[in-house]
Amino acid sequence: MQMLKPRMHARILSKKKALDNLRPLPPQLVKKLREQMQIEFTYNSNAIEGNTLSLRETQLVIQEGITVRGKSLREHLEARNHPEAIDYVESLAQKEATIGQDDVLKVHALLMRGIDDENAGKYRTGQVRVAGATFMPPPAQKIPDLISELLQTLSQNPDELRPIELAAFFHHKFVSIHPFLDGNGRTARLLMNVLLMRNGYPFTILLKVDRPKYLRALSEADNGNLIPFANFTAKCVERSLDIYLLAFEKEAEILTLAEASKQTPYTQEYLSLLARKGSIGAFKLRRNWVITRKALAEYLKAHPRN
Repeated sequence: MQMLKPRMHARILSKKKALDNLRPLPPQLVKKLREQMQIEFTYNSNAIEGNTLSLRETQLVIQEGITVRGKSLREHLEARNHPEAIDYVESLAQKEATIGQDDVLKVHALLMRGIDDENAGKYRTGQVRVAGATFMPPPAQKIPDLISELLQTLSQNPDELRPIELAAFFHHKFVSIHPFLDGNGRTARLLMNVLLMRNGYPFTILLKVDRPKYLRALSEADNGNLIPFANFTAKCVERSLDIYLLAFEKEAEILTLAEASKQTPYTQEYLSLLARKGSIGAFKLRRNWVITRKALAEYLKAHPRN
């Protein structure tokens, strides 16, 4: 079953090929970009769950060990715990062995260390409700078997899902099982990156600013329609590809949509609509949509106006 919008999927494959053609990537640039993505992932993944540390504060906590006045101990620990969990996920991505239950529990244990040591790295033992969800998570006693089935499905991929679709499927199924008392979304967002990185995609971040779209897409998946969430995930993957290409392509030039509109027959508002729909290769830097001159030229070539 193919769920991704053909035009967006073609763009992603083209960008992935362009990144592959740049390999081997300069080690110093890779190190710097990895640090940047690690902080950005930590900030966004925690902020989606309500952590109030800003991006800059998250960076200071991780890199400088600074305590931010007015922020809780839990918020600091959520930031400090992520780098080691990310390291572990990256090590999993380099192995050929399938993800095991021990790996799932290890990622959760690293994320929740010092926050809830009693439950860190342990499946929940009672029933829970998910705020805003229309479903009831399965009983606790079924969790080990359900996670085992999910991991087996990943390795077998009976529906022949493409990597991004499989990552979206895994993320949704994992959070619907809701195996832990807390930290389910954070664990899912990390583990889905194992699947993406093993298939040559860069580390991918789901943005806090897109939280409403993220939750809506998950809700549609709860009701049996995974297509919106697969395409939401694809847009996040494309953004990471754009960031990596910008870092390593020497001639990459970024335009705001306002600047792009002056070089096209389209208004800024129309370009913004195309960006939100995933119909053009624009991506978000912080809260603003931008596009490379190359991606803009490719869109105009594919959509000439007489």
